[in-house]
Amino acid sequence: MKRKQIMSLLLGAMLLFGCSSPSLESIRLSVEDAKEIEVGDTVEVEVETDPSDFELDKESFRVTKKADLSLKENTLLVVPQTAGEYQVTASQDDVTSNTLRFTVKEKENKKEDTKEDAKEDVEEKTESSQQNPVKDVQGSNNAPETSSDSNSSSSDNAISWSQSDPLSVDETLQYGDLLQKSGQSVWLQGDLPQAMTSGGMILYNGDHSTFISIEDPMHLIDFGGTNAMIIGKIKQQGSSYCVVVEKAYAL
Repeated sequence: MKRKQIMSLLLGAMLLFGCSSPSLESIRLSVEDAKEIEVGDTVEVEVETDPSDFELDKESFRVTKKADLSLKENTLLVVPQTAGEYQVTASQDDVTSNTLRFTVKEKENKKEDTKEDAKEDVEEKTESSQQNPVKDVQGSNNAPETSSDSNSSSSDNAISWSQSDPLSVDETLQYGDLLQKSGQSVWLQGDLPQAMTSGGMILYNGDHSTFISIEDPMHLIDFGGTNAMIIGKIKQQGSSYCVVVEKAYAL
């Protein structure tokens, strides 16, 4: 009887040992493409363990900056909330993984600024140019005004406009010489054609009877067939004028 009890205990110990989970040996983290990550993107971090069927806990992962984490099988999903350099590690059962590093950028504007955004930019431009020759119009008169005194010639007159009262294409062409001499960035509004014309990029007036040429060296205009606000300096182009784009908004 005593021998049977000993054998039963040994058999139970062997069964218990055989059913226990294998210990964790190593953890490795990797990510396929971490070059163009922006705030809010989902970064898929591959998690490899030895043994391969070992399941890590979500709490085992550490991220050095603010991010939302979720664990799906052998993949850690990281959604960064701020820009900067991120470091991701995992640690469980006294086993620590390699440190995975990637850089997160602020989300780029997709040139979908609203009219309110445009107005805010105008306010900034207005404040910086209060002491320059070109001043804001008081009121909502749609026609540009000229200001002069008895000691100034007509060439010294300044064209005025307000943030809510940009120049039209016709007005810009009419006062092109004064606008060019002022050296100020002009706010003008008109219609962009659907596609670039044979003569290049242009901005139509309201009834499309005339236009002003546009130079877009920074390739800011990636839209067409819409009313637009263009900000830039005026320069002479043959017998007419051209606006060199500094900012552009679809309205």
